[in-house]
Amino acid sequence: MEAAAKPSLDQVRRFHLDRLNDILRRTPLWGGETALRLVGDSLAFIDGLEHAWKDEYERLRARGGANALGVRGAFGQHVYDGASDTAASSVYAEFAWRHGWLEPDRTLADPDYRRLREEVACWSDRDHDLDEVNAEFGPPSVLFGPNGPSSAKTLAYAPASREQDLVAFHFDDAGGSRPGRSAVLLAVRLGHGRFPQAMVYTPLGRAYLDDPQ
Repeated sequence: MEAAAKPSLDQVRRFHLDRLNDILRRTPLWGGETALRLVGDSLAFIDGLEHAWKDEYERLRARGGANALGVRGAFGQHVYDGASDTAASSVYAEFAWRHGWLEPDRTLADPDYRRLREEVACWSDRDHDLDEVNAEFGPPSVLFGPNGPSSAKTLAYAPASREQDLVAFHFDDAGGSRPGRSAVLLAVRLGHGRFPQAMVYTPLGRAYLDDPQ
């Protein structure tokens, strides 16, 4: 039997891009944060970004976005451990976004992106659920986590330009006290600044920090 032709470098890169985008969206199904690190290592090697990829993680540690348990561990401190798998994925997506790896389902027009950034701090002064966020800002650019409306997840909104930052909305599951309701917003992360200063917390998100559940 004749051996199959070896894939080209472009095909290998395409394979890793597809795999990375799937892992970002469904990280728990792939085994967690380690899978993101491994496929990121491979893609960084292919694109000649090995040093940038390693430096990114060191910067994450320096700004409080990773600890001994990785990015997931940092989110257990700064948001809520139940939401940390999808939240961690959205942090790795920042690097993927800036370097052209992340392939969003849509991007926001400049006026919509500006409005989101300008209004989100004031808007987060009260609690919101997933339905309200979707109604206010439209469908996300990327959904990190399950489709089910009551499950913990992170939504990211991407601008038209990769020189601007993703805006991430972190949700906890609705919980037993909210049967039939959609997931609840805990915090909005603006850009890749120092943790937790990059977070805008809802009242519920602040309550979780004061009294972790």
